[in-house]
Amino acid sequence: MNEKPSNGIKGLKHWRYDLGAGLQVALVSLPLSLGIAIASGAPPVAGVVSAIIAGLVFPFLGGAYVTISGPAAGLAPALLSGMLLLGGGDLAAGYPLVLVAICLTGLVQILLAFVNAGRFAIFLPVTVVEAMLAAIGIMIILKQVPPLLGDLSPVAPTTLDSIAKLPETLTRIEPTVFFIGALCLFLMFFLNATRRVWMRRIPPPLFVAMLGLVLAVVLGLEEPYLIVMPENVLEGGITVPAFGEVFNRPELWVSMLIVVITLTLIDGIESLATIAAVDKIDPYQRKSDPNVTLRAMGVSNVASSLAGGLTIIPGGVKSRVNIDAGGRTLWANFYNAIFLIVFLLLATDLISMIPLAAIAAILIYVGWRLCEYRVFSKTYAIGRDQMLIFLVTIAAILLTDLLWGILIGMAAEILMLAYLLTPSFRAVLTGRLAFVQSLELIGRNLASLFRNPVIKVHADQRDGRPHYEISLGSLVCFNLLPFDKLLQNLPSDAALTVIVTESGRIVDHTAMEYLHQLQEQALREGRPFELRGLEHYYQFTQHSLSARMHDAALVRREARLSARAEQMAAFARSHGLEFDPATSAVLDAHGFTYLRRGDLKQERNVLTGEYRGHDIRLFDYSHTAAPDHYVEHRHTVAIITPPSGVTPLPDLVLAPGHYLKRYLVDYQEHDAPVDIDYPEGYRVYTREDRSLPAAERLLGYVQRHPGVYVEVRSGALLVFRPDRELEDPESMEGLLEVIDAAMSPSVQHSTSA
Repeated sequence: MNEKPSNGIKGLKHWRYDLGAGLQVALVSLPLSLGIAIASGAPPVAGVVSAIIAGLVFPFLGGAYVTISGPAAGLAPALLSGMLLLGGGDLAAGYPLVLVAICLTGLVQILLAFVNAGRFAIFLPVTVVEAMLAAIGIMIILKQVPPLLGDLSPVAPTTLDSIAKLPETLTRIEPTVFFIGALCLFLMFFLNATRRVWMRRIPPPLFVAMLGLVLAVVLGLEEPYLIVMPENVLEGGITVPAFGEVFNRPELWVSMLIVVITLTLIDGIESLATIAAVDKIDPYQRKSDPNVTLRAMGVSNVASSLAGGLTIIPGGVKSRVNIDAGGRTLWANFYNAIFLIVFLLLATDLISMIPLAAIAAILIYVGWRLCEYRVFSKTYAIGRDQMLIFLVTIAAILLTDLLWGILIGMAAEILMLAYLLTPSFRAVLTGRLAFVQSLELIGRNLASLFRNPVIKVHADQRDGRPHYEISLGSLVCFNLLPFDKLLQNLPSDAALTVIVTESGRIVDHTAMEYLHQLQEQALREGRPFELRGLEHYYQFTQHSLSARMHDAALVRREARLSARAEQMAAFARSHGLEFDPATSAVLDAHGFTYLRRGDLKQERNVLTGEYRGHDIRLFDYSHTAAPDHYVEHRHTVAIITPPSGVTPLPDLVLAPGHYLKRYLVDYQEHDAPVDIDYPEGYRVYTREDRSLPAAERLLGYVQRHPGVYVEVRSGALLVFRPDRELEDPESMEGLLEVIDAAMSPSVQHSTSA
């Protein structure tokens, strides 16, 4: 039960889990792959072919564990632009040429993997990457509006052309097609939002595709509005890359280079970001190897292009489906490919009856998840500086293309950092600073953005292990690489103290995220880590990962409390607790299953102190999880640590329904004893059978507060309500009542006496 599943031959013993997960992934992958190919301007079968190639190649090359690879919507706009560019506006002519670009992209990725280029991804500002994904979402939506409405006119070559074409598209609405498309679009949003489990037993993309097929047959939809599939996949479904044409036409070489650079950049960025996000929801907390994954994607892209398929990258949506279905190793990719082959051979006629409008509805939903309003609100919460870079990057991508937009976004990041570090012109006007001195200062500040941030490294021995104290200056995305390289060369068990010194001027959002990941990694590995010096930096917003500047005067400024903070502060005063309104990153010292999954984990409005003889920590907790990177889940959580005189409870979990079942991999599930009246649907999980009597001690608490999730780990208790967000004071009192159940009977008796 405590074993972490491995890939390769050893992983085959988990075939029961991976086979079932592979089937569920295939049911989601089929409509998505068809849609991604259509959005890319390629034949629909190309998407399925590339998903099959990915499943047959990735498990044998490794690099990840539960990540499912295949064609991705994020590459569709780049592929479509590449086909139009190489084909001179003709998609049919551009398709064999873009296959050459995909093959060359794969070769470049293999080369980059061998030179360990995965680490260079930290150069890219996080906000620019997220803006790229948001822009891709907008582009997907704009491109799919015409087929949703029934407009079969040629695809617009640019985003501005797509916008300009919308009024004309509205005049070409086909009522029957629009009815199917609108209904499918509504169901995509409704089924993905509903909390009724029975309504999501069939994956929403598959359900929408099947419904579209039925409506197309019932309403007699004409053939031009349906997916086109070859009668024989092996004879008419595989297009060979046009290597000869590219070699004989030198005028294509510059355009080919642009397409290859664009695909390599976007493919690499999205691949590395996805595997990092999926690792954080892996129930076994395994860590993927970015360079091995990059090499695997390179080989997959070469193989896919030779078979007429699209670019291949790890997919967040399919990976989440795999985890939720119980997949344990990369063999789930392989079984997914086998099922897709079966579908392709036996159900081609059915696939060709799916309306394009239904596929457009699926893609519009995928695009919306990339650019929905919560994407913007999350960025704004991090800081107005990041919001400006975010909007500039999106606008640049929509007005130019993906490659130029990313470069403009990075330039905007440099200009923003330079502006923040530039002294006020008032200092020149008032004579406090000479004009020449101000120019020199601007030059030094700009240079510091790219200079090695490491000032000093002091090594010694503490508690029998090597200890390194690293002093840093300004730390931003553009100078993270030397710091990262230094850390890679240190002993893996070394203790670290990172000091952000007052000689530094700024720590940007990307650097803050890097430091937080460093803290989490050290905690997982069980080695001491301390981060000091940030208390002297002014935090742009209350977000734990917002940028910080060195400004002692602003640090001392007292912030106004929000209404929620005032409520928590009043609760703290009435119970004799300490209160801290600041937002900080959550570090899971006890190893709670609930706290160790997900991303962007933050705590704010933290109450600490002694309550009824126990040490408590009560706080508002938020996190995100792949593939919904921008959906913030919020709950009020209480962590209780009993005093030394109380016998601690053994590790166990009481969960309402199947909550977190897929993540409780080191626990054993028990049926609730028939003679014990647990609330309906409650599940009991323990790490050893002797823990069951301890679970019974919590019975009274869960009866009084049905719906609570209780987890005991390393003697500490975590409790919250999954069906609620932030608790009011009365409900917080209810959370803390778990203390009565946590005390051993003997201690309870002596206390009452």
